Amino acid sequence: MLFLRVTPTLPNLFINLASPIVDIPFHIFFLATLLGLIPASYITVRAGLALGDLKSVKDLYDFKTLSVLFIIGSISIFPTLLKRKRIYE
Repeated sequence: MLFLRVTPTLPNLFINLASPIVDIPFHIFFLATLLGLIPASYITVRAGLALGDLKSVKDLYDFKTLSVLFIIGSISIFPTLLKRKRIYE
């Protein structure tokens, strides 16, 4: 569910309508929606702020922005890594 929220190719309306049909529990739907939409919202807000203060292309790739994006990506892929480890054990 989290992967579907992070993937930009599927519209959120489709995910919202299909979740009860495939019997996704509400707590999983809620947490995946919360964690899946935060990175996209953060990137959108950060891009708007960066474009407003942009003086050079180098300003887009500062250490703080890259580290926050890396942390968000790591958190979103962490459940997949845990599930994969349990399957192989």
